[in-house]
Amino acid sequence: MAVDVFRDSRDPEAFNAIYKILSPKLYYVCLRYLKNDADAQDVLQETFVTTYRKIESFNGEGSFEGWVRRIAVNYCLAKLRIDQKQFQSESSVDQIQLISDESDYLQKEETEANLLRALKELPDGYRTIINLAILEDYSHREIGELLNITESTSRSQLARAKAALKLKLEKG
Repeated sequence: MAVDVFRDSRDPEAFNAIYKILSPKLYYVCLRYLKNDADAQDVLQETFVTTYRKIESFNGEGSFEGWVRRIAVNYCLAKLRIDQKQFQSESSVDQIQLISDESDYLQKEETEANLLRALKELPDGYRTIINLAILEDYSHREIGELLNITESTSRSQLARAKAALKLKLEKG
C-alpha cells in the first residue's frame, strides 16, 4: 500500500499516489465547509503538508483516508475560527421560517451541484453544523467540543440549519 511505502521510505512517488487518490475527495470536503475555491485549495494544501510531516503518527487504527479527512476538517474549522464568522448571523435566525415537514426535503432529489451551491449560501455556522453532523457523522457531543458550544446548542443549530438549507433548495 502506498501509505506504508511512503511512511517507511518517504518515497515521493508513493506520496504522489496518495495525493492523486485522496485530493479530489478531500477538496470536496473542504469546499463544503468553506465558501470559495481559494480557501478550499489552501486548506487542502495544508492538509497534505501535515499528512506528509506527520505520517508516522498514523498508527493504522481506522482508515488512512479517515485520518487525513479528520486533518482536513480540523483545518477547515480552524479557518472558520480565524475568519471569525461562526454563528455570526444570529439575527438571520429570526428571518428563517422553520418548516415542519422535513419529508419533502428528504424526498426531493437535488443534484450535487445544487446542494453544494445551497450549502455555500448558508451562514458559516449553519454550514459547519450540517457538515459535521450530517456529512461527517459527528455526534452532538463531539460537535460541542470542537466548536466550544453545548450539545443542546448543536442540536438547535442543526435544526435551524436544516430548515435554512431546505428553504434554499426549494427556491432553487
